[in-house]
Amino acid sequence: MVSLTLVTGAVLAMGEVPYRAAGTTYPGLASALGYALLRTVAALAGAVALGSLVYAVCCTRVSAQGRILVDGYAGLRLAERAGLVWFVSALVLIPVTAADVGGLSLSGLVRAGALGALIDASEKPKAWVVVAALAAVVSLGARLTLSWSGVVFLTLVAAVGVLPPALVGNAGEGPNHDYGTGAMILFQVAVSVGPGLFWCVAEQLRRGGSDTAVAVRRAVVIGMLCTVTAAAGGLVLVLVLLPWSCVLTTGYGRLALFAGLGLVAAGWTLWRSYRTRVPDDGNVFVYACSAALSAVVLSVLVAMAVQPAPAFADRSFTAQEVFLGFELTDRPALWRLLASWRFDFVLGTAASVAVVAYVLGVWRLRRRGDRWSRWRTLSWMGGCLALLIATSSGIGTYGLAMFSMHMITHMALNMFVPVLLVLGAPVTLLLRALPSAARGAVHGPREWVLALLHAKPTAVLAYPGTAIALFVVSLYGLYFTTLFENLTRYHWGHVLMNVHFLIVGYLFYWGIIGIDPGPRRLPHLGRLGMLFAVMPFHAFFGIAIMSMNSVVGQRFYGNLQLPWAIDLLADQHAGGGIAWVSGEVPILLVVGALLTQWAAQDRRTAVRTDRKDDEYGDSDLAAYNAMLEQLARSRR
Repeated sequence: MVSLTLVTGAVLAMGEVPYRAAGTTYPGLASALGYALLRTVAALAGAVALGSLVYAVCCTRVSAQGRILVDGYAGLRLAERAGLVWFVSALVLIPVTAADVGGLSLSGLVRAGALGALIDASEKPKAWVVVAALAAVVSLGARLTLSWSGVVFLTLVAAVGVLPPALVGNAGEGPNHDYGTGAMILFQVAVSVGPGLFWCVAEQLRRGGSDTAVAVRRAVVIGMLCTVTAAAGGLVLVLVLLPWSCVLTTGYGRLALFAGLGLVAAGWTLWRSYRTRVPDDGNVFVYACSAALSAVVLSVLVAMAVQPAPAFADRSFTAQEVFLGFELTDRPALWRLLASWRFDFVLGTAASVAVVAYVLGVWRLRRRGDRWSRWRTLSWMGGCLALLIATSSGIGTYGLAMFSMHMITHMALNMFVPVLLVLGAPVTLLLRALPSAARGAVHGPREWVLALLHAKPTAVLAYPGTAIALFVVSLYGLYFTTLFENLTRYHWGHVLMNVHFLIVGYLFYWGIIGIDPGPRRLPHLGRLGMLFAVMPFHAFFGIAIMSMNSVVGQRFYGNLQLPWAIDLLADQHAGGGIAWVSGEVPILLVVGALLTQWAAQDRRTAVRTDRKDDEYGDSDLAAYNAMLEQLARSRR
């Protein structure tokens, strides 16, 4: 109720201003207020669904068969009900958002018959189509599944589902929207965990039980991590969307200040709770208040999202600022590729966190006297560095505007970086560094990783046929259809492509040269055949791109209006040549690693056989001699 009241007050205070700034007519108070309140309901329902699933995955006990038990089931039922509300509100928001974009009331939209045209013309109604589909998966899946791995899948779906409305809003528009989009991805997921998570914790405290202390402790740690992530992402968004002079002089700025104070209050509350080792019944109110505070912060963000950011006021943008978020005034050169850094807040942050986590794991092993291969460490560090360079350096910067540079990023993320990351054996390090949960206790990160390694979806993804199909279809399905044209117009589309390239490459090379444990793999000769089976498809892709007479993504690249002349078709042919040639070095590296692993396995097998023969005698030789002796007797 507080959230809805707050949003209502903000809409009344804004009046017609957001619509005049957007250049559309004011549809009336009822339509504007209905749109804002529906967005609030959808945002809160999605956050409750996501938070309750996080609670079921991380804070509750799992049976020996990998099924959610009583406390997790309570979180799952809450996710089901919240997911249903989320689905219905998102479904209603499709026409309501289309009407709001066109400056019409819902009845006016029906009379004009412009629903299809407005949905096709704007990405905002399309975002709610995606949300409705994902919310339906969450609600239906929470109804049907009780397996822990299934709940993990639903958690990932819910985390993706809270993103589309935020990514097509202020953060994805105007100058520096590449920074804003990346920061918004981290920020939106982080702020959406709190309401559902802390409500489930409060309910478990009310019910009581032996696992309450563990659940509370983990929820508080997750909440603090989300608060820190939200604060960092929120600071970047403020720098991009809110000039300092507008913090106190605009409604948008005052709402941003209020949201910041809410995050500070949430962080302080969680820190105080973290210092309380043993929860008691009195903390039910504390965590219920934490859930309510998270909901209020989320409603403030909705009130900010339904109005344009002050950074866009009374300012005209160039084509490059609209499509890229920044200006590229000069053609690429070596020193510009080294100097033109724009940090990727998704994969750049992932690379930085991966380095820190790996170093901590190695330090933990060495502190207790265990050894860890320095070559694995160097491989992991090299892979993370290559990931950072490919996405955040001038290669990634120019890759947003040139097909040839984009292809360098694609090949690096799909062919080179995964090889180094796979050879770093991160899962093996994690399993060795993390302690095991006590028998009968709530499972911890080590048990989660083991459960995911043995889950059926992992076996399907790691199956050689699946890995090959994903690797090949990613090339042809993206560039030889309209998919690339549709994704490359938005920075979230570039982020989605890069994440996809990296995951598909990692799955493919994990099946060939993976050191980490996993589903049953092919013998070494089969892995070598798997590698060579893909090479013709990759070579033909590069040749096909070089032979095309039409430009892939022509409308996007033509609209950029780069100040330096560029032949789009020649640049595309250069990209095809890069795709053709760039596969050779990783292939040689993979073949070398595979042959080394093959030889090492043969040596280990020989050592085991010799040790067995020394201890028990050569059984194979004895059997052969017995056969000869029996043959001689039969002849006599």
